[in-house]
Amino acid sequence: MRFRNLMASPPPPSSATTTRTTRTTTKKKKSAVRPLPLLRFAVICSTFLSLFFVAFFLKRARQNRHQNRTVAYSLWFEPPFDDDDDDESSLSSRAKKFIAEENAKNDVAFEPHVTLLGPIYHDSADESELVAKTARMVREIQREEGHKNKRRRFGEIRFPKGAQIGTTYFQCVYLEAEVTMNLIRAREKAIETFDVRDARRYVPHMSLVYGDYSRSERVRLTTKADEVFRKAFSLFNTDEENEDENFTGEAFEATSVSLWKTDVEDKSCKSWRKIKEFPL
Repeated sequence: MRFRNLMASPPPPSSATTTRTTRTTTKKKKSAVRPLPLLRFAVICSTFLSLFFVAFFLKRARQNRHQNRTVAYSLWFEPPFDDDDDDESSLSSRAKKFIAEENAKNDVAFEPHVTLLGPIYHDSADESELVAKTARMVREIQREEGHKNKRRRFGEIRFPKGAQIGTTYFQCVYLEAEVTMNLIRAREKAIETFDVRDARRYVPHMSLVYGDYSRSERVRLTTKADEVFRKAFSLFNTDEENEDENFTGEAFEATSVSLWKTDVEDKSCKSWRKIKEFPL
């Protein structure tokens, strides 16, 4: 009897059967929690739209920063010029005339100057902060030069060479200035005041022509500039063979620092304007 009961009871499930049953149950549970196709599509779309709007606003932010940075200013030394002065031999008169004539063909107009620092990017339309900083910088330059030289005169900016050929739009043809301690100290003071960092080597100069000219055209303009500036001193030389040795260069007395708004995107320079001039 006992033997028949044992034969009638079902055999215990094997381990393989148990594993298959567990896997089947797990698959059923997974299929039960799997999201519907419509829900999955909605999640993908929302993710895509989120990424799109993030990229869009980041791009707009970069554009706004770039637009703000195009508000550029510069600090200039300008050769003294008196509208009532009839001396056409002065450097300022000859520079103004040469710049006006040689840049008119490109519809470009700018004043003769030597840049002390620039561009200085200012994010705000309020220029009072720049004016205040420039005034403070000039006072410090005056105090330093007055202490060392017993006078409040900055000194001359001299151009000992003839006209030079440049490689950029704003340095097409120019007169290179002598690097003096006064210029170096003034530039360091300007960098400190406006917190501007420029990795380029400072090459003070007075640009005569702006433009993207060919090499041959730049050579022609340089030769013409030498006739106006370098050759002007040859009239006082008695020995033509030693003309280069006797050439002492052009120069002007730096009597002020000017704050200019100089939009670097405006290659015609027509939007450039002087904010204020500060006597040295």
